[in-house]
Amino acid sequence: MNYIGSQINDSPTIVEKAGADVTDCRNLLYKYDDNGQLVVAGAGELVAGIGLIESGYNDVTGGESGKVKAGEDLTVQIKDIGLVKAGGAIKKGAEVASDANGKAVEAAEGDYVIGIAQDKAEADGDYIYIQITKYKK
Repeated sequence: MNYIGSQINDSPTIVEKAGADVTDCRNLLYKYDDNGQLVVAGAGELVAGIGLIESGYNDVTGGESGKVKAGEDLTVQIKDIGLVKAGGAIKKGAEVASDANGKAVEAAEGDYVIGIAQDKAEADGDYIYIQITKYKK
């Protein structure tokens, strides 16, 4: 779309280069490294987006679903409602941040919030939807 001469991208996803190898990038939380590439977010860090379930596989070049090597394209969701992998129990309606492994956990004071839980997670590895909304708690 073009609004009064400015280009506005209304896509909920972006494609960036991975800054490191990731064995299973799907539904994890990612941040930008010092080189402007995506790496798995650490505990409470500012999150750029959520790795998509389709990431790591390309119909043209092949590849194994979920595996991404440094320098390859990684698609992340940056807005709207996304599916994340939980790092533990999360209450529906809780503010969500990244744990040390890029999984979603309930945000603590001082964490960067990536979104609000739209479901509840009962354990590590559960999947929940979050409404993406970025701010510092």
